[in-house]
Amino acid sequence: MNRRGLSLLEMLLAIGITSIIGAAIASMMAAATNSLSANDDGRQSAIRLATTQVRLGAYIAPSFCILDKGDSFLTLWTEDSRESDTVHASEVRWIQFDREKKELNVLFVDFPDDWSQAMIDAVDIECTSMTNYESLLTELRSDDVVDSISLVDAMASCSFWTNNTEPLDATRVCIRFSFETSFGKTTDSIVDETIRIHHQPSEQQ
Repeated sequence: MNRRGLSLLEMLLAIGITSIIGAAIASMMAAATNSLSANDDGRQSAIRLATTQVRLGAYIAPSFCILDKGDSFLTLWTEDSRESDTVHASEVRWIQFDREKKELNVLFVDFPDDWSQAMIDAVDIECTSMTNYESLLTELRSDDVVDSISLVDAMASCSFWTNNTEPLDATRVCIRFSFETSFGKTTDSIVDETIRIHHQPSEQQ
């Protein structure tokens, strides 16, 4: 039998074919990795969407009414802890979208444990129809009695809509928002929530 080694041309062909196969495999692996990443990112967005709906619903649905609203914030009367049928500062929740931090936060009054009841009463003012709730929040912050909780992070945008231009009369809230992901900004999602038992404070009825 006549045995001979590979010619230079055959070696070059073999190397070329191997390179083509290697490149194809690498391309397939990259596509598979991107697909898995996209699926994983989609799952994370779905989880955040569900989380946003649940957490917003936990504040909006049981609230008595909406006290104030802007494009990026919602102010709620959530309870009547003093049983006065009027709004007090400690019964208010401010839900605000922080564009810089890309967070949706809820702010509330949290009095220090070492405060006396007289000190609490002095700050926990009763609100009226003339109350500016943004100014009230600023004043409470200056008294260092405001705390906050982040409801949702990595939000690219967030805006609020209600079914009545007068906040006190509104019973339905629509929140339109999007998320920041590793693949960029998601398409807008919408969450609708309804105040189950609508009740205005007696001073404003």
